[in-house]
Amino acid sequence: MAKKTVDDKLEDLNLMPIMNLLCLLIPFLLLSAQFIQIGIILVDTPRKGRAQANKNPKDAKALGLVVDITQEGYYISTKKGSACPERKNNGQPCLSVTHAAGKKVYPAAALRKFIYTSFYKPHHKQNQNPDTPGAFTDWRKVTIRPQDQIEYETVIETLDATRELPPEAKADLGLGGESLACVFKKPAGKKEWELSGACMFPLASLGR
Repeated sequence: MAKKTVDDKLEDLNLMPIMNLLCLLIPFLLLSAQFIQIGIILVDTPRKGRAQANKNPKDAKALGLVVDITQEGYYISTKKGSACPERKNNGQPCLSVTHAAGKKVYPAAALRKFIYTSFYKPHHKQNQNPDTPGAFTDWRKVTIRPQDQIEYETVIETLDATRELPPEAKADLGLGGESLACVFKKPAGKKEWELSGACMFPLASLGR
């Protein structure tokens, strides 16, 4: 009776499908990491501000700043209503998109200046201390609401525009040589993230 022979020779593994899969997953992992960072920002909201809201409920008031990203541009509103009522009544956004090379261009720089001149500059002094009467309970918070089909890059540009102060803020607020870059850092030996730099509305949340 003939004996069966076993071929111990192993074929080379084809790793190309796995490598292709990893290349596809990397962008999604990076996107997830960015949204996780946004979530961390929301967790580390000022505790003193929340205590103030509970301490003086009669004096408590919220700004309720919201930026809606639509196909037409930016709609900006607060608890009081639209920041551009006349344009809204005409069916127009506060800041309209432009077109260049066949693509929509969102006016992020104009948004930064609008948020600064309309909301931050007039109110930043009274909100430096959350115990100040009339201070907003949600100061430095903003809600970004992108419509469907809005590109991720546009959302990030909007977050940057609401977070960082415009160049003219140095002279207006007497910042001198202080950097206008606003970032969240986790100092060595500490568990909580902290704001670093001159920030406008860095506590962002994404909504619909």
